[in-house]
Amino acid sequence: MPNFLSLIPGANWQHPKPQLQSAWSFARIGFLIFPILPALGVLPIFIALVLTWVKARREILRHRVNWLLAIWSVWAIGVSLFGVSPGDALLGLANLVPFFGFFAAYSVLIQTLEQLRQLAWIFLLSAIPVILIGYGELWLGWGGELSVMGSPIQIFGLHPGGNPLGRMSSLFGYATGFAEYLQMVFIFGLGLWVDTWERRCNDVSAKLPPVAVWKSPKLIYLSSLLLLGGGALILTSSRSAWGGAIVSMLVFAAYQSWYGILGLVTALMAVIFSSAYAPSPLKEPLRAIVPRYFWARITDEMYPNRPDALTRVAQFKFAGKLIQERPLTGWGMQSFGNLYQAYSQIWVPQPHNVVVMLSASLGLPATICLVGIVGWIVTCGTRLFLDFPIEWRHSRTIFFTYLMAFGGFIAFNMTDVTLPDLRLNTLAWLLLASICGLFYQSQFSSGFAPREHRL
Repeated sequence: MPNFLSLIPGANWQHPKPQLQSAWSFARIGFLIFPILPALGVLPIFIALVLTWVKARREILRHRVNWLLAIWSVWAIGVSLFGVSPGDALLGLANLVPFFGFFAAYSVLIQTLEQLRQLAWIFLLSAIPVILIGYGELWLGWGGELSVMGSPIQIFGLHPGGNPLGRMSSLFGYATGFAEYLQMVFIFGLGLWVDTWERRCNDVSAKLPPVAVWKSPKLIYLSSLLLLGGGALILTSSRSAWGGAIVSMLVFAAYQSWYGILGLVTALMAVIFSSAYAPSPLKEPLRAIVPRYFWARITDEMYPNRPDALTRVAQFKFAGKLIQERPLTGWGMQSFGNLYQAYSQIWVPQPHNVVVMLSASLGLPATICLVGIVGWIVTCGTRLFLDFPIEWRHSRTIFFTYLMAFGGFIAFNMTDVTLPDLRLNTLAWLLLASICGLFYQSQFSSGFAPREHRL
């Protein structure tokens, strides 16, 4: 691995199974590059996937959840043939079906808590240039070409001033996708901060004084990244990401019993939301304190002339009609945009809710089954966290971080659909595969999970 990755203290880059070492090396390199240059980063990620399938295909095929996803894929392909545009519907399944193979491989490749910690650090390292480019785009007008040491480097999808204008979008091309990415970065930053703090405080052999704990270079770095990423998240002007970041802070504070921080964040949020929704005359003095950027965005007063067709309520109502007309087969993936445009004369590609989108596209049975499979994996992961094996307790926080990050992704997709973005979709399936991989390990290494809970 590159030398700078060895700066992560205590990182053991060896895979527990030697036959998967090359796959693990390619995966680490791929995910380091992926957020910055997805077209280049996807290659080592795919090589790791293929190597894992070749080296561990028997283990992959032994897990019943992979067979359920394979059966669901056949079902979804069959249902897509009944869509209004079968060709587009089958192409739309590329946002789902190939990722089942990715999930199957990486849930076997990722087997230890140390691997989770390594991936989390790699994820944050790769986020730094993406965030900095976002600030350059918004404040310095970067776009199209960025000159590095006299050589023009084309940055695709970079819009001077952001996209939409005034909202930071960085390399993701649109503020919504970047906001979801930053939400993941923020949650991983919080999780690694807490994990690092716990590990230093519990390092009895070092006998560190309290001041030395706080002066840890890793904590200083993570604190700086949280401030940098948190500022960028605010500048995306995404209400979904704001909510996700706030909830993650509250959950981590409650998780650590930091009631002072919990009370402070709660009080701050109460003031902001009161400035947005409190009745007159209570909200007027609060609006004099809280910047308009927040309360006007929360109440949507920042965009007062928005057509009704652009509101989520109108989109949900139309999607509900589509579901009522075709509850079993749906209308096909990628059909909502054309149908909604014919209805409202406004182009909206998705109905801003992943469950609603899947129900309208593939029908209720397919949606219920997929949600059930994913939900069962998360339930098993949550059960593992609540009753962690004793030998893993020292790294319980890092597993909790992955649960939080995946939960944040799902919550975000209840108000904005980001599945079409290759990077976000891949990272979400990586989170789910990591949770599942640790659950597999608890089953077959320690006999932790009873048979009725096996995946």
